[in-house]
Amino acid sequence: MERRNRIGDMLISLPLAHQVVIGIAAVVLLMAAFLFFQWVSTPSYTVLYSNLDDATLATVVDELDRQGVSYEIEAGGSRVLVPKSEVYSVRAALATAGVQSGAAPQGYSLLDDQGLNVSDFRQRVDYQRALEGEMELTLLAMNDITNATVHLVIPEESLFAEDEEPVTASVLLETSAALSELEIETVTFLVASGVEGLEPKNVTVADVDGAVLHAAGDIAAESAVSNRNLRMTRDFEASLATDVRNLLTSVTGEDSASVVVRAQLDFDEQSVETQTYDEDSAVALRESTIDETYVGAGTPPGGTLGVEGETVVTDTTGEYTYDRAEVIREYGVDSVISREITAPGKVEQLSVAVVMDDGSLTGITVPEAAEVEALVSAAVGLDTTRGDTISVSAIAYPVPEVVEEEPVAEAASMDPMAMIPQVVGGLVLLIVVVALLLMARGSSKKTKAASLEVVQPALSGGGSASAAVGESEEGASIHPEVMNLVQRQPEEIAVLLRSWLADRR
Repeated sequence: MERRNRIGDMLISLPLAHQVVIGIAAVVLLMAAFLFFQWVSTPSYTVLYSNLDDATLATVVDELDRQGVSYEIEAGGSRVLVPKSEVYSVRAALATAGVQSGAAPQGYSLLDDQGLNVSDFRQRVDYQRALEGEMELTLLAMNDITNATVHLVIPEESLFAEDEEPVTASVLLETSAALSELEIETVTFLVASGVEGLEPKNVTVADVDGAVLHAAGDIAAESAVSNRNLRMTRDFEASLATDVRNLLTSVTGEDSASVVVRAQLDFDEQSVETQTYDEDSAVALRESTIDETYVGAGTPPGGTLGVEGETVVTDTTGEYTYDRAEVIREYGVDSVISREITAPGKVEQLSVAVVMDDGSLTGITVPEAAEVEALVSAAVGLDTTRGDTISVSAIAYPVPEVVEEEPVAEAASMDPMAMIPQVVGGLVLLIVVVALLLMARGSSKKTKAASLEVVQPALSGGGSASAAVGESEEGASIHPEVMNLVQRQPEEIAVLLRSWLADRR
């Protein structure tokens, strides 16, 4: 109780300005606490369903109201948000109640309800729709794709293969961010690999803004291959240049070299199969011997000859001798089959250019050009027999200027609700600092006025300040304060003394 009274008396004894500042600070603290509590207690929302039509939206909203789940509607009524902690339970409850978002395309589930009396045309159409739905589901699994529509053109089978029309596809994408060339190529190959008979050159990919991302045709396919080969070449060159730059940095201690690597790669894939036999390893596996001998009269071996089947007539009155000896052997020898496949990306030629600091201005120690050339040649695997070249030059690098980094303003990219505690905290801190400064300033003015009141009669009565203070009843306690005031503000004391001396004249 006494402490409360003491605090109340201390607040009452303060000047009115200080009381107003303290009151404002208390109000701001209360507001900050209220806003912080409201911000903490407000749940964060996440997307439950998106791309909803009006009928599905009405069904979802009715079911959420029936279950008592808080929700928000955005994107012109096509997106429903619920608290992040309840999204999975709410989605499961809606699925149990038979509510579907209507956004996910149907794949092979279309074929589940087919009966026995379905016509061939209906079967083909349903199968094509199922393929299109499966492709859309596959594309929607990618991060940057929010919606996808796939149309397939599957011609009827022809009697002759040369008369068959190719399978074609068109893909329309809605994305949350611009797709890279690698992602566009991924979409093309995903669709082409999921449909039988569809080649990547027959796939057209476009976005909702009307931009063609991948055009169909042989030229487009060759362009895609060329872009992929160029990307692989640039990645290989950048990797070598980074390794050489790190090597030179470890030698000089600073980033004082610029490295450029140009590579010529062979992307032709070759396969060579060779089979060799060892003659010295021949071993007889099977052997067959025929030995026939005949002596006497009779008809010698013979038969019909010619196209018309003429009979050969021989003399049967004499005797004849018939001998036949035949040996058939099958040998087995060692054989070696070797298959050599040359993968694409073989290095055909390398060119390396290095520009280094000679240290004349920066004062760093730089190795000799011959030593640098030997290090770089070993690092990149330079081969002069295939025409690789290297060039090392040393020039004077300017002394780098030390520039202080300015803080990057992140306020534009931050959530306004997340900035409220920071803004309120800054205002409270500013008000407290201002209040402390005002209180310190008022206390300093009171101390200064009291000290001057003591000094003035002492000096007006004659003698030095030390003597005047010593003669007073409270001199022992006021003397240090007067001396401190004279040491801290000598100019003001000097002006005051001059004014008093002028008045005495």
